[in-house]
Amino acid sequence: MNSKEIRIYNLSPDEFKESIRSIVKELMPQQTKEVDKPAFSDELLTVEETLKLLKCSKQALWNWRKNGILPSYRLGNRVYYKKCDIFNKLVKQV
Repeated sequence: MNSKEIRIYNLSPDEFKESIRSIVKELMPQQTKEVDKPAFSDELLTVEETLKLLKCSKQALWNWRKNGILPSYRLGNRVYYKKCDIFNKLVKQV
């Protein structure tokens, strides 16, 4: 005959929540760290790379830059866009 040991504890709801949180943190330490990391980097994209990523026209990209919708960065006479800025803007508008 198999018998299982049953334990009954007197816990408040807050203590119960905290015990569950600590157990989950112990069991899944890697997943919580991966969730905190951004899925995109601060990589700089050229205008052509940005056009391919967004699949839009050069005029639309220029209008977004001029109206301050999509921030751009200049190095000399070249214009760059941060990949993280693009994805952040896409997330906000969805």
